[in-house]
Amino acid sequence: MRGMFATGPLTVGDPAGDGGRLRVRDVAGRTFDERTGQPLNPSLRGYVADMAAPYGIAVREELIEQGAGRSYGEMCVPLLAELVSEDRPADLLVLATAIPDVHLGRATATYLSWQCAGAPLAFAVCDQGLLAAFTALHLIEAYARTGECRRAVLLVAEQPTLFHELPAPAPVPDRAAAVGVVLDTAGSRGALSVRRHTRVAERDVAGVLAAEVAGLAGDGPEPAVLLGARLAGMVTVRSGGDVRVCPPNQPFTGAWLELSRGFSGWHESGARVLLAEYEPGLGHLFSAAIRCGG
Repeated sequence: MRGMFATGPLTVGDPAGDGGRLRVRDVAGRTFDERTGQPLNPSLRGYVADMAAPYGIAVREELIEQGAGRSYGEMCVPLLAELVSEDRPADLLVLATAIPDVHLGRATATYLSWQCAGAPLAFAVCDQGLLAAFTALHLIEAYARTGECRRAVLLVAEQPTLFHELPAPAPVPDRAAAVGVVLDTAGSRGALSVRRHTRVAERDVAGVLAAEVAGLAGDGPEPAVLLGARLAGMVTVRSGGDVRVCPPNQPFTGAWLELSRGFSGWHESGARVLLAEYEPGLGHLFSAAIRCGG
């Protein structure tokens, strides 16, 4: 049973440690432009072929032969070394992805737990499209309310290598990238709030998002707004603060990379930051608000 943890649903009404309000303590991001040439796994070709065959999807034999791609474990371990230390260990680690890892035989979240100070409880959130990172944050908030999670790490990662053709059009990045976000109940760099709007028609997205931005208005600098790839071209945000739109070539991590690039400056000025993304197929608009310097 070593390396395995069994848990159940969170208990409603559990007391919250330190108020249960997580704050973003630090953020770091990295991009990777070159492929590593992973050693060829002899069983990979058969595994991918078996998975793709029932759906009539072509296998990309040349990428398997090249050992193409960069694994999420390889990408995220340096972020953990930068963000988490033995004197400030993590209690929870959540990996959010939209594209499968190239290291198909590894339980990546478990592997990352072993590489993280504190050997935290770890799991992955996937099959949520571009909204996976927001779902991960929502779950981290819930764990914080139990009082058992003082420090959590969110890892948001994407990579462009698929060993089979896409069964339907979907956004794919042109390079690998990973972002780590440390959330701490004892931190002071901005309280976190995650909001999930469901059944939002495309015509209503601008109004809902405008209300989200207005909700952050107050004393101090105007809020910064980081829009995900699906919101690019859909809405025009009216804010006196910094507005950044995720480029289509980095659809999953783009907004989070912008958070890593601007966070120290926003914290210094006390600005508020709103990250938002929309999934038109589901009609879901998710957002995460960070009150920097709170």
